[in-house]
Amino acid sequence: MASKSEGISGELEAMDPAEILKTVQALREQLVEGAARLEEQLELERRMRENPFAVLGIAAAAGFLLGGGLWPVLRPFAKALVRGASNPANLMALAAAFGAMRASQAQEGDEPAPPMPPH
Repeated sequence: MASKSEGISGELEAMDPAEILKTVQALREQLVEGAARLEEQLELERRMRENPFAVLGIAAAAGFLLGGGLWPVLRPFAKALVRGASNPANLMALAAAFGAMRASQAQEGDEPAPPMPPH
């Protein structure tokens, strides 16, 4: 049985190198254009000129949060939330409340509620 990487390398070998280069260049151009549009929409240059310390603070805070800075503080709350939500009694109560809400909406609108999709 061939591995997935062998299949991909076989497909790449079958492609024309000029076509691959053209595709990569097109992707690069799209990424550069997208970054330029985002920078234009966010007005980063103007904001950095007017208030560089605020931009630096926002970047530092985003790096802290994305780096997991608050996870040790939030972990106990997340665990409690998952435990509470996964309790069968709570799941039944949520399902009953959701069903009652759908039934009351159907009565108010005098049109039947659409059926729930199967999970």
